[in-house]
Amino acid sequence: MPQKTAAIYHFTNGSTKRPKIYRDQLHNLEEFAASYGYTNVDIYCDKTLIKGEQVEFKRFLAVADQYDALFVKDFYHIGKNTGMCFDTMHQLRDKGVMIHSMDNGDFVVDSAPFDKPLRVIGYVCLCRHPKSQDILISIQQDVLQLFVDKKTNWKMVGMYTDVSPHQNDGEQIQLKQLLERERDFDLLLVHNMLDLHWRASKTCKIREKLGVDIYSLQDGYLRYGRRK
Repeated sequence: MPQKTAAIYHFTNGSTKRPKIYRDQLHNLEEFAASYGYTNVDIYCDKTLIKGEQVEFKRFLAVADQYDALFVKDFYHIGKNTGMCFDTMHQLRDKGVMIHSMDNGDFVVDSAPFDKPLRVIGYVCLCRHPKSQDILISIQQDVLQLFVDKKTNWKMVGMYTDVSPHQNDGEQIQLKQLLERERDFDLLLVHNMLDLHWRASKTCKIREKLGVDIYSLQDGYLRYGRRK
């Protein structure tokens, strides 16, 4: 049986004041990988916070199909923007690369449990102020409801909607109300993961606070999988 191979990716700001911190973080990631059975890993580390200068991550992506797994501190290390982050993770999964993060758990995409009687909350976010926003909101809400009614055995138990031009803190008032809701639902239904927030770090924090599975019409079924 061929030996399993894995890579670690990390970035740091490159400051001379932080070498011990990022070395400790790399050591923690090596121990994290070892807990999954990967004792011989390749390390890719960018000493920059400028996404366009992530030379090491680009080098990893060029040879990603040689690996069985990627270990990171959090999903944010893979991409700052939510859309780009999840697109990259999906591409890696399509190549057979499992993604494990210390802070956000495993990137687990499964077949959705359409036949189970799940209690579902819908969330719609329009990141603009179009003249026809009321019509667009109604259409997007209807799409989520029709999907539940026609494609699943789920039951919609709530619908939340925000119009947030920049998705800055304080703009998504209904999302905040949703996060404060008692856990009387099993799954969050959205059009895409960008509805939660454009920043991957913020999206991950929202996902952690939700603590439930998410189904995105665009991105598929994202199971809330903590570390094994």
